[in-house]
Amino acid sequence: MKSKARSYVYWPSVDKDITERVKGCHACAIAAKTSPREKPVPWPATQKPWERVHIDFAGPIDGDYFLIVVDTFTKWPEVIRTRSTTAAATIAILRTIFARFGYPETVVSDNGPQFVSAKFSEYCSSRGIQHVTTAPFHPQSNGQAECFVDTFKRSMRKIQEGGITQDEALDVFLASYRSTPNAILPDMQSPAEAMLGRKMRTALELLKPLPAAQAEPINLGRRFQRGDLVYTKFYAWNSWKWVPAQIIRELGSVMFEVHTNNQRVHRRHVNQLRQRDSAVLSGVITQWNKGGAETKQ
Repeated sequence: MKSKARSYVYWPSVDKDITERVKGCHACAIAAKTSPREKPVPWPATQKPWERVHIDFAGPIDGDYFLIVVDTFTKWPEVIRTRSTTAAATIAILRTIFARFGYPETVVSDNGPQFVSAKFSEYCSSRGIQHVTTAPFHPQSNGQAECFVDTFKRSMRKIQEGGITQDEALDVFLASYRSTPNAILPDMQSPAEAMLGRKMRTALELLKPLPAAQAEPINLGRRFQRGDLVYTKFYAWNSWKWVPAQIIRELGSVMFEVHTNNQRVHRRHVNQLRQRDSAVLSGVITQWNKGGAETKQ
């Protein structure tokens, strides 16, 4: 426009006047391009786990929605499946999560109807939670949750290609994500290490050689060996009594297998056994029944 004007006319402020004219043109303004994006401004850094969490809904996926909760300090995710995205359902899910980890100081969400409702606002304010909503139609402001939602959706599709159920796929995804080292976290920690202070044990631990067992000596007042004659507790009708038995073998440091006089085999803890008196061991107690028959005990 400026070049065309200068090819026909000229005055000292021709460029400036044309610029001002265009700025004041309503038709030009409503059809203008989007202004260049400003450099993203990061959220303030958190100093401890569960200080600020970002939440969002993913779905529907196979008819279900998933409430995503991500902690900014540890990157620890919580993903809960739900059929309802109402404020009441959202509060019920968060109440369960907060029962495990406590109330965060800040919750960041988009402007979904469940998040801007009076019920959700009252829930947060009554528990000392600062609720921050992002600019409408600007998902980048809730990038922590938005990025995780994308990762979650793609991962679920990949895992379910194996034909497993949605619930199993969700468990596999969470176990993998929580135990995987994260480049954003200090020393390449996993979210589990940052959140729980320990590594999660996974099936990959089976690849490591087993440590040499260092059995500590156990000092027990009562020791039994194969063939020892003992009394064992026999349980019946909510009661018990001592019956003669014999040690068959040792199952552990405090567990033994015994058989009673009727040849029934039982497992008994050392606390359920006692030695038979030496006087009884050396002989046979003979008892005459009413008919004169001899019995042995």
